[in-house]
Amino acid sequence: MDMMLEGTSVYSNPMSSHYVSYPMHIPPLHHRFPEKSGTYSIDAGFDQSPDLKKIYDHYTKGKPSVRVVSQLSPKDFASSTAKPVTVLKKKVEYFQLLPSVVSVSSFYGVDRKIDCSGLVIEWDATKNEAVILTSAKLLLSPVRETRENYIIVRLADGTLLLGKEDYVDYHHNLLTLRVKSTMEIKAVDLKSKQVDWDDLVDGMKVITLGRMFPFCSLFDHGGELLLQYPYFGCGELLRSSCHVHPETEGGPLITDDGFVVGINFVDNYGFGNPLPTPVILASLDLWKSYRTIVRPWFGFSVVDLHQLPLAAWERFDVSPTDSYVVVKEVYKGSIAYGKGVCPGDLVTTCNGIAIHSAKQYLQLLLDRSSMVTASGDSSMIDQSFKVVIQSNDRHIGEISIEAENVAVVDKRFCEWWPCSEAEWASNKIGSQRNVNPNFIITAEGEKKYF
Repeated sequence: MDMMLEGTSVYSNPMSSHYVSYPMHIPPLHHRFPEKSGTYSIDAGFDQSPDLKKIYDHYTKGKPSVRVVSQLSPKDFASSTAKPVTVLKKKVEYFQLLPSVVSVSSFYGVDRKIDCSGLVIEWDATKNEAVILTSAKLLLSPVRETRENYIIVRLADGTLLLGKEDYVDYHHNLLTLRVKSTMEIKAVDLKSKQVDWDDLVDGMKVITLGRMFPFCSLFDHGGELLLQYPYFGCGELLRSSCHVHPETEGGPLITDDGFVVGINFVDNYGFGNPLPTPVILASLDLWKSYRTIVRPWFGFSVVDLHQLPLAAWERFDVSPTDSYVVVKEVYKGSIAYGKGVCPGDLVTTCNGIAIHSAKQYLQLLLDRSSMVTASGDSSMIDQSFKVVIQSNDRHIGEISIEAENVAVVDKRFCEWWPCSEAEWASNKIGSQRNVNPNFIITAEGEKKYF
């Protein structure tokens, strides 16, 4: 089943201004998991295949060294707006977190195709095993790709580790990887280092962190948290004014004293959009308890009416003193699509509860997800889960929809995270070339240049 959004998908490289731009072939992409997962062993190391041996030999030649100081220029010593750190205590805590920020790349054969960042969130000394939190973007694959896929983690000191997918959540676009290491890997305890919901304040100072795979170099940039919803992704996603590179997706957004606001996802405008840490922890707790997560699926996304631009808001015949939740997007083939729900319709009730904010609505979905997941069998839940939509078409009136219970590995959730958000680089071993394709792949799989 093709799970991409109806219409077109755009693949572009925001770094392309540094390179010559020319057309290149971008294959139709899909998410390979759960139909296909890596067949390699994280215990066997890089000698288990010729391709892994080539990757290891190539990248270990470029391990970082303190001798890099001889190559620094005056601009490297310029003050960075990325680190608003003025108190020594905060500076120490900030730097203590940096070793836990890693780079993660997806290879097909020896070709490095997708770069992300990640955060080490667990270390098990008895198993010599760490857990890396990153983006499920790494699971993108060409539809007709036959080469073995490898996910490789690179630590701050240049060490390469094989990663194996564990928790996959296409709803939140999250992925956890397990890696083996003979040396302890510094982990961040998200529960003690999280920024609680109530402490997320519009305009608070934040820093995005990421790590580039080729030379393990750290990327950071400062900005502000914005309690607004971006134009893509799940409803819990927030926004920030931090400028980022595509390779920093999956890395943390933190405060200057080292607390984790969330995990970053990159939009096509080059800004980081964090998924809040409390949302991540709730999902990870469910996964650890039940090894599966089920969510109610209606097939539409929502936004608070007051967050719409004024030009759009004034088209609604509603009281300016009341709060409303609006259908933002309806996904083709979903229950909502079949019932005639359209963008701009109002969400009035969910399971008989009047809806006044997107946050309230999303919390009801999360509560339902926890209940259905814990039951182990959605058919055992007596009460159905329904939402009532007020159509803007007065001839239709109210639309009642009953949710379908869907596992988070279901690729229908991928439509919230369109493939255009992923950079499909042409990074073959021995080449650091990045190019801008300057064309789109239509729904029919045809190239259209622009």
